[in-house]
Amino acid sequence: MSRILRLSIAVVLPVVFYSLIFMLLMLHEGQMENVNLVTAVYWVIITMTTVGYGELVFVSPAGMMFSVLVSISGIIIFFAVALPAVITPWFERLGQSLPTKAPPDMKDHIIICGYNPIVETLSEIFDRRDIYFVVVERSKEVVRSIYRKYPVVWGDPSEKEVLLNSNILSARLLIANEKDERNADIALTAREISDLEVVALVEDLARSRFLAYAGASRIISPKTLLGTFVAQITSRPRKGVFPGAVKIFGGLLVEFPIHPGSPLIGKKVHDPILGETGAGVVGIWQKGKFVPTPGQEEIESHSVLMALGDSDSLTRLRDLTTGKQREGHLIVIGYGDVGRRIVKVLSERGIEPTVIDKREVCSHQVVGDGTIEEVLEEAGVKDAVAILVMLNNDTDVVFATLLARNLNRDAFIVARANRAMSAEKIYRAGADYVASVPIVASHLLTKIAQSHEEELTMIYEELELIRLQVRRWSGLDGKTLKKLDLLGRMECIVVAIERDGEGLLVVDRDMVLKEGDLLAIIGSPESIEKFGRAYGGRFAFWKRLWDPCHIFWRAR
Repeated sequence: MSRILRLSIAVVLPVVFYSLIFMLLMLHEGQMENVNLVTAVYWVIITMTTVGYGELVFVSPAGMMFSVLVSISGIIIFFAVALPAVITPWFERLGQSLPTKAPPDMKDHIIICGYNPIVETLSEIFDRRDIYFVVVERSKEVVRSIYRKYPVVWGDPSEKEVLLNSNILSARLLIANEKDERNADIALTAREISDLEVVALVEDLARSRFLAYAGASRIISPKTLLGTFVAQITSRPRKGVFPGAVKIFGGLLVEFPIHPGSPLIGKKVHDPILGETGAGVVGIWQKGKFVPTPGQEEIESHSVLMALGDSDSLTRLRDLTTGKQREGHLIVIGYGDVGRRIVKVLSERGIEPTVIDKREVCSHQVVGDGTIEEVLEEAGVKDAVAILVMLNNDTDVVFATLLARNLNRDAFIVARANRAMSAEKIYRAGADYVASVPIVASHLLTKIAQSHEEELTMIYEELELIRLQVRRWSGLDGKTLKKLDLLGRMECIVVAIERDGEGLLVVDRDMVLKEGDLLAIIGSPESIEKFGRAYGGRFAFWKRLWDPCHIFWRAR
């Protein structure tokens, strides 16, 4: 309708304008019989469409030039407005048939029912892992917008025929990714056809049992997990508990946000104060970008350190990242699924945060819009020690973060990103830590999809951890990390080594690698793939022999 409206305006206005000029020129030439609106509109239309029957003509030079102008503008309007705005999309829709079946040879794949930002992040991971998947989506408009990017089946995933068309009988996993009620319907239908594993994403954990009754094998709630994680990193640390930790060779790989007031702010990542903790800093996040160490990066208030160590060393490092705990209250902006979980976890720890929401949801609350400065001030944002922005819209998250940071320079601000691509913008707005629902969900679903590949784990968006064994012909045996220069050549680093069953959590660059060593390596998907081709493949030895010979031969 908007295209038709624009086209109508683009055509009607010139016709009216040209008709008035036509009558004035006919009056000037003395052709009085043609000075009327019907004749004028008739002449303008046949001239703009280049039909030009010729029974109405100008005899003066001005009239002839006007005829040329009307003809050219008619051609421009047709090709620049009508063709791209209406005719081309109409032909595209006419010839566009939406896919209703998965490729017949697709098997051992994953069926994802329902498209949303979680699928955007998950699909990228699946593509890198060579995991085949198909998205089943009921919305015609959504299918039309994504079918060129992903394998898609258009239809209602709660219908038996649609799931059969998605090759459910040869699939290995089904992910129900719609609203809770529809997920239950999908699980019931899937159970009628197949006994494959059904994973349901639930928004309200209270409904989990109903999804289990419907046949869901696993029920996960990314928003609940995200809310728990945010509550844990913003409340007073608990001894020996490190939210989001990844186990590596007897140690833990943990992310530590730098709180305002931390003594580490302004120091380099290789400052002796960090080494005294006994934990190894393997990388640093700066505004959503990961920089592996070694380096001379300066720690800022919005930085996030990634460190590896045992419980005691990590506790000492965490004390430095949090600094002296300020006294004051916490504010939660947004009381949706994530915000509600945060408030519940904090309440269990004896912390009663102030909630800002448009609805009346709890007693300790300011009713209002979290993107309005007066509402934030009423909630006491200027004196808060932590501000948790958990709104459902990323645009609102950015604006609320900007306001909160402007009103309180010293608060620890944690913001929620509803789309992974929004994280960098939210960091620029002033957030100290950004937590993403799609990243949490894709992390969980990837682990479920690769339950047989425990050596491969995704830690964060665009960051991977692999474990690789040093073999005799791998090109790693007998080399030092300094000589390999993996960071400079491939932008990945070895963060830990397991040798003879013992985990070496602080890696010395002069250490000589030996056959049988198990390496833990961190890097981007591209750098990890590059490393795997060079050192992890079965034919890595022959590849290293071939590459120099091939280069020499081409040089000749």
